[in-house]
Amino acid sequence: MYLQSESYDGGVHIVKSGPIVLVDDDADDRQLMELVCTSLNYTNKIISFENGVLLLEFLRITSEKPFLILCDINMPFINGLEVRRKIDEDEFLRKKSIPFVFFSTNAVQREVEEAYQLTVQGFFEKGNNLREMTDRLRLILDYWAVCKHPNS
Repeated sequence: MYLQSESYDGGVHIVKSGPIVLVDDDADDRQLMELVCTSLNYTNKIISFENGVLLLEFLRITSEKPFLILCDINMPFINGLEVRRKIDEDEFLRKKSIPFVFFSTNAVQREVEEAYQLTVQGFFEKGNNLREMTDRLRLILDYWAVCKHPNS
């Protein structure tokens, strides 16, 4: 299902429905990402989790088809890499084919390499300021709004 929305430059673009799911243990970062998504005129509902355990529980019970998961790497309980691994190992969750992108404060090369071995669809640093975060989220959201994948 698709929704029509005003884009950040005043034009109109088509947005895939389904919530944008944010997973980050830093409440300030989650709030900032929500504000940025809203400022980019994405009308998708935003669902936030402070850790990967809560995300996995949600994914197992929801009937919604998330548009995208943006996940931090360094989190308590289980880190982002382990979250991705658990999704890949669970046939039910893997078949949901939800785009999964790491959006983290910093990118350590070994973590980037491991992430791509786990078939993530992207790995981005949040940036050092609001402008960089906005530019990166715009790039990610715009890409997935038009990208074809099994949930398209």
